[in-house]
Amino acid sequence: MKPFLRLGLLALLCLCICISASAQTAISKTDSLHNKLLTEMIKLPSPGFTLKDLDGNTVSLKDLKGKVIVLDFWSTWCVPCKKSFPAMQLAVNAYKNDPSVKFLFIHTWETTKTPVDDVKKYIAQSGFKFEVLMDLKDSAGHNAAVENYGVSAIPAKLIINQAGNIVFKLTGFTGTDAAALEEIAERINLAKKHQSE
Repeated sequence: MKPFLRLGLLALLCLCICISASAQTAISKTDSLHNKLLTEMIKLPSPGFTLKDLDGNTVSLKDLKGKVIVLDFWSTWCVPCKKSFPAMQLAVNAYKNDPSVKFLFIHTWETTKTPVDDVKKYIAQSGFKFEVLMDLKDSAGHNAAVENYGVSAIPAKLIINQAGNIVFKLTGFTGTDAAALEEIAERINLAKKHQSE
């Protein structure tokens, strides 16, 4: 065998080994995330809610039965909430053609007298394409949705499966947008797989 041919075959073999190792690492990383998130799954009945969007339209959880729902509780004054939004926009974009997944961004714990106007302005200026619902204070000064879901800090993200059960509940935001997107996608996939639980 000619030396050049032998060298070329050796290089090709090395390339194949590197590609295989890289693929195994990626699969291992995906399996690791999958297994980690499986241990974080919960099963709690989701409280219902009926809230208005920024245009005054009523949105009710019962009308979304059969879908995986991603709820994101946030507020305009919450810096970590806004830091998570680029990753959440990536997630919204990734699922925009999947009718079985719905993202709802619930603005709560407002501190101004004009929360709807403030949120409209923020969303318009930031360019996010979110469906925002308003968890406004009731006459007793309570934000019913955030309280019914037992949220004690924001940003809080909850994933509800098709059976109407909360299967994931997480608070805060750290890491990169890409890592956050990967986690949200895997949580949605697990919620779909565990739809009857």
